[in-house]
Amino acid sequence: MRKLFLSMAALTLAATTSASAAERRMNPSDARRISKARERIVPTVAKEFGPKARFVHLYGQGRTMMAGVVAEVPENAPATDDVPLLAIVQYDEPTGAVRVVAREFKYREARALGPHVALLDGEGNLRLREPSGRERQLAQRVGGDLFPTAKGDALVATLMGNEGHETAVGLIDLQGRVKVLADGPGVDATPSISPDGKTVVFVSARTSVASFFVTSVEGEEPRQLTNVGLENHMLFGGAPAGFVPPPVSSHHMEWLSNDVLRYNAGGGEFWKINVRTGQAAPDLGGEQ
Repeated sequence: MRKLFLSMAALTLAATTSASAAERRMNPSDARRISKARERIVPTVAKEFGPKARFVHLYGQGRTMMAGVVAEVPENAPATDDVPLLAIVQYDEPTGAVRVVAREFKYREARALGPHVALLDGEGNLRLREPSGRERQLAQRVGGDLFPTAKGDALVATLMGNEGHETAVGLIDLQGRVKVLADGPGVDATPSISPDGKTVVFVSARTSVASFFVTSVEGEEPRQLTNVGLENHMLFGGAPAGFVPPPVSSHHMEWLSNDVLRYNAGGGEFWKINVRTGQAAPDLGGEQ
């Protein structure tokens, strides 16, 4: 579960009380959004979970975002297979409202899925909580990277493989049906699905360099979008010309259209990629 830890750690800046260097490099609108989220969520977390609790990650964009809360930040970084489990709160970005969704510290991840909440526990069980409060299991052996469709009728996710650290990308609907969309050698992960529900992009290291690939909900043969022709040894000493960094997680992705995806590449840097052409570039300045 090393990837889960790295994904969670990517937004530790949201749990700090002062702006970090990464935040200062952000597009101004992104920095404002994180600052606003911190101002709203931190007091609620302290009130509901105690002074040692910290919120460490935001899942999603806009209305009904989810935030992961740890009971306390460990003094020493945990082993990569020993990620602290989370309680979950809901954060409404437009209004600033915050409410507790799941008080127990037992989850890896959560996402709003239409009027429902998808909750992934530490054992890889994906459950759906309905507006009535009733829960039912959707799938097992889910590794994370939950990303819902715009309609809220399904989500894409990283699926655990049967051997070692092999993973695949799959589509899970509200009836619990799982369709594998990409399962190459090694790791296929960090999927995102376009607003029209047709295109799925994900990250794979099947060519030895973490790169974007694209497929469809029909499961078409994945096509490499970025870093074509690059090999792992070419990155020694720094990224070569034309290198497109992968996203830190699927939770910092937002679609600007059915063709253009904006994502957090780490260190406060956001990039845009055209999922038809593979053309990508940093998106750091200006107002949004």
